[in-house]
Amino acid sequence: MTPRTVETVDPQAEAQPTPSPSEPASEPSATILSPASPSPQPLPPAQLATSDDNGEDLPWLPIGGIVALLTLLGAGFVIWNRRREAVVPEIERPLVAEAGSVDVVPLADALSVRIENEKLIRSAAFATLKYRLTLINRTNASLADVVIGIDLVSAHSGAPMEQQIATNGTVLEKRHEVPRISPRQSVTLTGQVQLPLAQAHVIRQGRHPLLVPLMRVRIDGPGEGAVLKTFVVGQGMPDGGRVQPFRLDEGPRSYEPIAQRELA
Repeated sequence: MTPRTVETVDPQAEAQPTPSPSEPASEPSATILSPASPSPQPLPPAQLATSDDNGEDLPWLPIGGIVALLTLLGAGFVIWNRRREAVVPEIERPLVAEAGSVDVVPLADALSVRIENEKLIRSAAFATLKYRLTLINRTNASLADVVIGIDLVSAHSGAPMEQQIATNGTVLEKRHEVPRISPRQSVTLTGQVQLPLAQAHVIRQGRHPLLVPLMRVRIDGPGEGAVLKTFVVGQGMPDGGRVQPFRLDEGPRSYEPIAQRELA
């Protein structure tokens, strides 16, 4: 008895339509038929290649590697940004002692005084002295409510000493008031002070009447005591040391430069 041959038909093969001659054949898909696998398996993405418009193959683009690289860059940027924010220096406010801390310091030690006389103008009735006063805070604390009194008198050997120089009991007309002088800072003040010639003591040298003005300064502030200074004012160079008196038998005029010498 002759054996019969049985043909096995693949259902998938029957389901596929037969391309007509007028339709272009489709490109074969990238599949591999393996006897061990019942159905075709697609190639992994790493084995695929892309092609440009001209049909030429382009090198494979490692998408997974690019994503990993971008992830690392993002993490590095976050760490760098946090470090940059962490090292920003913080500016601290300077510690400055309060004004009341100079209460135990004598004001004469805390304050330095410099006076420059610009000119003296003598009219028929007054002697007017123009000055520039500089106050220097020599401490690390501010000085508040500094009051300056200045007047102009004349020297005479027959007048009491307390009427000629500034003392603790001397009350002078207030010329300036400074609300605050910062630590290690200076303040410059300008003004003028007058002496009525009718109240001036006249010194005679032979037949020449002479005037020797005395500029008295009193400075009160937050420290102990007051700063008291008396200057002899006359003709001469500011740094020359020698001071010449003013003659009253000359007509009204102005004198400059002006020299002064502090009385101890």
